[in-house]
Amino acid sequence: MKKPELLAPAGSYKKAKVAFLYGADAIYAGTSSLSLRTRAEMADDDLIKTIQYAHDIGKKVYVAINIYAWDSMYEEIKKQARILNELKVDGIIVSDGGVVDVIKEEAPDVDIHISTQANIVSYHTANFWYKNGAKRVILARELNKEQIKDIVNNTPMRFRN
Repeated sequence: MKKPELLAPAGSYKKAKVAFLYGADAIYAGTSSLSLRTRAEMADDDLIKTIQYAHDIGKKVYVAINIYAWDSMYEEIKKQARILNELKVDGIIVSDGGVVDVIKEEAPDVDIHISTQANIVSYHTANFWYKNGAKRVILARELNKEQIKDIVNNTPMRFRN
């Protein structure tokens, strides 16, 4: 059985270091303007240091670009996606289908994770995201154990990793 990944939020470089010190395998952080984690946004310099530090110690960093984007935001999203691709972030957490398309184009080397904000409550929706490039989905909080088991049993094997 595969070991679960311990994922912790980190709103700063300092908080990321503490999370890793106490056993986190990975952290997630919001970007300065493209995340729903408005109280925990990480400055670009901190994000760069965090990714470098995490990779140096064999840990992972996921970055949230999980806003529901207006058309006027897409140039900024493209720019941020290119930066994250260059930094070799381990995954980008997304909620919006248009943002997924941008990530696939501008950050082709980065895994796409679908945010809990997308409210995935069925294997039909999980499979939709898988067919559209997602490597991981974070299921809705409202699901019970049996519903989660049903979704897991009706999605592709590699999607369960």
